[in-house]
Amino acid sequence: MDKDIEKLNALLSMDEAGAEIIRLLNETLVDTTKRNMLLIKLNEIRKETSVLILRSELRFTKSEEAVKAIVLDSRKPFTAQEVSSRVGDELRSLKHTTHTSTVLNSLVSKGILGRFKLGYNYYFTSPKEAVNEQLKRRQEIPQRCSPAEIAEETGMPLAVVLDAIEELMT
Repeated sequence: MDKDIEKLNALLSMDEAGAEIIRLLNETLVDTTKRNMLLIKLNEIRKETSVLILRSELRFTKSEEAVKAIVLDSRKPFTAQEVSSRVGDELRSLKHTTHTSTVLNSLVSKGILGRFKLGYNYYFTSPKEAVNEQLKRRQEIPQRCSPAEIAEETGMPLAVVLDAIEELMT
């Protein structure tokens, strides 16, 4: 435990937000309810960040590969109906918008695609572009936004949203 405390101290002293993190931790750890909530949230974050590791090991179905290629190669957002209309004859099941929508949402939950709502339609694009669109709608900037809320609104894993925000800041 002493080594963990030393390591945490070193990390916080090097971090530009270290003092703020320490202040927030002190406030949280004093209250048992807040402390328990923090433990739950930290475990959720651990699970979410494991998505990034798993993303590199993902296997895709033929339908997922086709849909992923259509969306990411075009570099523009698509609705499920638009993707469905671009699918070739070799994957007839994707000619049905409901199946295409299921595949698109699967790719969003895996962190491969991003999703945002515009009017009555959901649009699918890269995670970075989806986060950028959500930031515009929320009138926020990457440095001052709520990644957890964006993850919930877009259906993307928190770790993917955090990566996209980091990309937008560079």
